[in-house]
Amino acid sequence: MTVRTILVALLGIVVAAGGIGAAGAKDLTLTRKAQSGVETRIVYERAWNRDCQALPTTVTVTQVPKNGAISVVQGTSTIPPRTPNSGETADNCVGKTVAGNEVHYKSSTGFHGTDSVTYSVTNDGKPAGTRVITIVVE
Repeated sequence: MTVRTILVALLGIVVAAGGIGAAGAKDLTLTRKAQSGVETRIVYERAWNRDCQALPTTVTVTQVPKNGAISVVQGTSTIPPRTPNSGETADNCVGKTVAGNEVHYKSSTGFHGTDSVTYSVTNDGKPAGTRVITIVVE
């Protein structure tokens, strides 16, 4: 098993792979689609506080995909009005652009089927949960 840690400063009341509230860690299991051999953003990991200020976020890959590769790169996204994990977003942050981690997946050329990646997230030094992403490669 390969473990890679990538540290990026982000904005946030913890909103990760769909969001997690500052109240505590929450695990997520998500399914995403990707085209064979094409690098695809499968999820954002980002965090912001009530003032929309950056919090450091760490992504640690604990299980790499068997039929592809994962990369974590810095990117930006717009804060949504609601996330699956934390629920409603503070009104003052909705629509603002924040920096964050993008988790990308690229399958081996010609692979079609199901793959997965598992990683853990910390936000502001606190555990934010484990993510299991199932990737359906078409």
